[in-house]
Amino acid sequence: MKQHLASKNVVVLDARSRNAYRRAHIPGARNADLFHYFVPGTDGENLNAFHRDLESKLGRLGLKGDERAIVYESGFGMRAARVAWMIEYAGMKNPLILEGGFRTWQNSKYPVENRRRVLVPSEFNANFNPAVLATAGYVRSLSSSGTGFVLDVRSRGEYEGSEKRECCPRSGRVPGAVWLEWTNFLSGKGGFQSRRSINKQLRSRGLRSSSNIAVYCHRGARAAAAFYALRSMGYTRTRNYVGSWHEWSSKKNFPAELGGATT
Repeated sequence: MKQHLASKNVVVLDARSRNAYRRAHIPGARNADLFHYFVPGTDGENLNAFHRDLESKLGRLGLKGDERAIVYESGFGMRAARVAWMIEYAGMKNPLILEGGFRTWQNSKYPVENRRRVLVPSEFNANFNPAVLATAGYVRSLSSSGTGFVLDVRSRGEYEGSEKRECCPRSGRVPGAVWLEWTNFLSGKGGFQSRRSINKQLRSRGLRSSSNIAVYCHRGARAAAAFYALRSMGYTRTRNYVGSWHEWSSKKNFPAELGGATT
């Protein structure tokens, strides 16, 4: 990343909070704090609203859509992955996530700054990529037909239904979902687990690189990290259900399961 920092077509996006960005950031980075951005649903009306809003937000970051983006957070986890997934869904090709994040950058004694970058808003014309998005309808189809896998990457309590978020009308999980908590993909050293470790975990649950997979959590952030873990393993048919349990639990006609984990 240090070698390419001055490259013309490389844009660096800081996915941390605004306050963290103001204290210090990688030189030239733009603050893209989209972690708390809420996608209300994946039906046509809500997706159209999401599309308009996302285009506006990316345009205010001065993005046009043809840049090569590198995204980072404090360490390595869901914040950068969420931003990376959003810009990839909007049509930006192959975003990268910085291993180790800002913490490793600082520990490496690389330069930082606290000067806020003055951005010139642009018109971001998105080319939305449906191949990385799972809608509620798509997830329901996988759940009922058995033609793929629904991967729940929340905590065990959320999966089994003993833990409930206040904003969700119901607790539980998508029927038939396989459970693998998202932290199992992380090494604890600022990156993903080894390919061997990830592959072993996925295959033990029946998942294969040719499988249709929809990953979900509460609202698509932890799922974004899992999405990139699977994609890094060649699981190219993986999609992020960005509406996640928040949307699913609000649909009264959508079934839910409770109880012990299906691992």
